[in-house]
Amino acid sequence: MKLQHLAALGAAWVAATTSTTSWAQDPAPVRSDVGQTDHSRFVGDFAIGFLGFETLSIADAAGGFTEVSAPVIGARYWLDSFMGIDAGIGFNFASQSTTVEAGDTTTDTDDPQPAAFVLHGGLPLALVDSQYFVFEVVPELNIGFAGNTVDDVELRGFHLDLGARAGAEVHFGFIDIPQLSLQAGIGLNIAYDRVSASNEDADTTASASRTFFGTTVGNDPWDIFTSSISALYYFDR
Repeated sequence: MKLQHLAALGAAWVAATTSTTSWAQDPAPVRSDVGQTDHSRFVGDFAIGFLGFETLSIADAAGGFTEVSAPVIGARYWLDSFMGIDAGIGFNFASQSTTVEAGDTTTDTDDPQPAAFVLHGGLPLALVDSQYFVFEVVPELNIGFAGNTVDDVELRGFHLDLGARAGAEVHFGFIDIPQLSLQAGIGLNIAYDRVSASNEDADTTASASRTFFGTTVGNDPWDIFTSSISALYYFDR
């Protein structure tokens, strides 16, 4: 009987020891986001924001160049961690009228206002990324049209540019807002503008065109912050 009791106690001790050892060796749960960068987190998600194009040219009354604002707002979608798609639109349509009252007579006059329309397309390529930082090259294309009528003179403008920007996109994950990012960079592009002013009654037409090839930052180094920086906000599914 004593031998049976000792055997039972031994078996119980072995079982307890084995259970404790197994529990101690169970692996800790692994976090699924370990090693995931803010950039890779938003693959397959959309972002909205300013896409870098702001003004295009239109003719003035003499057929020269003047500018009209049409900032491009659009979306970015990452197909995978390397390649994405940018698509955006910018427009500016306004109406203005003047009312003049002289005695019992009221005269309403529609004042001319320029109209502008821009289409933007881009192909962002993420070459290097770390936890919060992405180095990107973005080939892009902009096509824009503008029009206005002033005193029977039709004013027109056409813009086309093709180029690429290189720079950084920085996510704000370090302050727990990875959905927000800022991007800035410098670019190289070729741009073509053509403007015209025509008056059918006077049978006159004045036009001008220009072609630009070069970098897109400008003469002042601070232009990279005032004209090239933009914000994107990603919608995390």
